[in-house]
Amino acid sequence: MQTFSHMRRSRFDLQPLINLVLFGTALVYESLTTVIPWLTPLLGVGFYYWRMHYQEKNYYFRILLFFLYALYFEIDHDLLLFSFWLLALFYHYFLAERIESALNCDLCKRAVYVLYAYGGYYLFNLFAAFLLNMPVPPFSDTYFIYMITDLLIMVLLL
Repeated sequence: MQTFSHMRRSRFDLQPLINLVLFGTALVYESLTTVIPWLTPLLGVGFYYWRMHYQEKNYYFRILLFFLYALYFEIDHDLLLFSFWLLALFYHYFLAERIESALNCDLCKRAVYVLYAYGGYYLFNLFAAFLLNMPVPPFSDTYFIYMITDLLIMVLLL
C-alpha cells in the first residue's frame, strides 16, 4: 500500500487577493460616485473601521488600502491632497482619547465617527482653503445625504 506522507498540502492564503479585489471594486465604485453623485463615498464607514482596528496588525494592509482609496477620492473630486489623512491624524493624536472615553455606546461612537468624517472633512477643507487663499469649497445637500446614508449603513452593520 502506498502512503502519501511525502505529499504536502499547499495552502494558498486568499486574504491578500481578496483585499486587492475589494480595493479594485472600491475604486470602480468611487469612479461611479463621480457619475452618480447620490452614491456615498463611504468615508465615514472607512473612518469607523480604521478607528476600531488601527491597533491590530492583521488590519494594517486594509487600513492602508482605505487611505489610498480616500486619496483617490480627493484626486477624483478635485479636493486638497492628503486632507483626509491630516484630518485622521488630527483626530488620532488630539481628539480620539477624549471622545472615545466619553462615549460608552457603540451606536453613539459610530454616529460621531461618521459625523466627524464628513463634517470635519468639510471644515478642514474650508480652513485649508482659507489658509491657501483658494476658493471656498461648496457645502451642498449631498454632504447630508452622505452622512445619513453612512449612518444607515453603520446601523445596519451593528
